[in-house]
Amino acid sequence: MNLRATAAVLSLALLAAACSSPTDGTATPPTSATAPSGRAVPYGGAPKVKNPLPDNVLSSDPCQALTPQQITEQLGSALTGKPDSDPVPSCSWINAETTASIGVSYYPARNDGLSNAYTNVKPQMKRWDALPPIQGFPAVAYATQPGSTPNTCNVLVGVTDRLSFLVDVAPRTSKMGKVDPCPLAADVANDVLTTLKQQAGR
Repeated sequence: MNLRATAAVLSLALLAAACSSPTDGTATPPTSATAPSGRAVPYGGAPKVKNPLPDNVLSSDPCQALTPQQITEQLGSALTGKPDSDPVPSCSWINAETTASIGVSYYPARNDGLSNAYTNVKPQMKRWDALPPIQGFPAVAYATQPGSTPNTCNVLVGVTDRLSFLVDVAPRTSKMGKVDPCPLAADVANDVLTTLKQQAGR
């Protein structure tokens, strides 16, 4: 699933989240924040972000989420990112020679963060892995293909209970179907978090 398709899945899931009501039957702690969708976050089994970044952390350009050095380490060349804003702010880097690619998308508060993904995206995926926290932030890896070597992998990281960013990674053609792209996506997510924390003064 490419970056635009992944963004579309999460955006459609946002609509479902906004139109649905809680079904997990769990009580909402009175201290939980209420998300713009009208539901208390977190929900759907999503973990709480214990040490959130500031609410404006995703207001910057996603093309600045990775440094040229990080792009070179991941894709072999300091490629220029291609920005997009449909349906959410995003940026993609593609190595034309190897077809390896990275995408980064920033999801706004109305998306309900990881809660939306646990509730609406998880049932659509063939692979769903709750990851160990990345720099203390909860994350999940998922793919539309089952098994350990999907063609692409997405890692979604919650930076607050309402805000999240997505990393979409596809390995080079020669390694597609031979390597697991999810650890690669987690590595990129770690780089993005380093950038965001620096921007937040942490």
